[in-house]
Amino acid sequence: MQNRTTILKAGAYAGFAGATVFIVQAVFTSVSSTAAIGLIMIPFYGFPAAGAGWALVYSAFALLDLRSGKASWNSRNVQFAAIFLTALLLAGLVFFVQQHALAVAKNPGSAPQALEAVNQRWIPWGRREVEIALAQHPSTPPAMLERLAMSGDDAVVQRAGANANMPLAALEGIAAGPLTYERVAGLAGNQKISRAIMEKLIAAAMNDSHAADPVRQGLYKTYVLSALAANAALPQDLFDRVAAGDSPTHFLILAVINAPRASCLQMSGLLASTPALENASLYNTILSKMTGKDCIVEN
Repeated sequence: MQNRTTILKAGAYAGFAGATVFIVQAVFTSVSSTAAIGLIMIPFYGFPAAGAGWALVYSAFALLDLRSGKASWNSRNVQFAAIFLTALLLAGLVFFVQQHALAVAKNPGSAPQALEAVNQRWIPWGRREVEIALAQHPSTPPAMLERLAMSGDDAVVQRAGANANMPLAALEGIAAGPLTYERVAGLAGNQKISRAIMEKLIAAAMNDSHAADPVRQGLYKTYVLSALAANAALPQDLFDRVAAGDSPTHFLILAVINAPRASCLQMSGLLASTPALENASLYNTILSKMTGKDCIVEN
């Protein structure tokens, strides 16, 4: 009995460790700037995984007792094992369905017909990840992108808005909704957007909802205005308006100075901005860009 208790504890520890490794690996392979926040999820996933590890070992012992005749089908431990293993099998089946759909949606070579079939498939768990992959796939049909753009998930809408296959009418539909950075960052980088949409995105940086929240305003400039500044379809006069905006963020400055249309005067103004004066690396990057354009740098 003592040996079984030790093995049961080992199963729980293994489950917790497995969940921890999975989360750490996901955090350090993510390209998101906020991925580190995911580390706080370790206990939320770790303890259920520990319980699953304990239950798996307990079920194995129950089946061994059933096989050796020490327990019958009517015993509680065997019934628990039957229920747990059935649930585990169903969870594995659901996971397989989701992973197969995700593999098709992430495969750059998937045909539009295959993507449509995945979109119509019943996916009981993890559908969000599949829809995000479909929204950014280069072969996703316009009609499907229009449906995805109507999703209530900002991440799905953002990827759909960035897709080159998205019809202009659907892009206008996204711009007609809430202009949060989570929704329209992809839209800002799409070269099919109209001048009216561009002007709307620029104006939103200073609207009441953003002006009242400096943090969200900074995020909007970082993700939306930066994408707009890097958009080759942005007219010069609108680019000049973005470049001349108040309180530019680090990434907005980088987007402006890396744009071929950026002038020496604009870069000189950004050289004196707060982010550049507070960050030596950014300051030197601007200087390097100015030198490359033969701009006059005042001491």
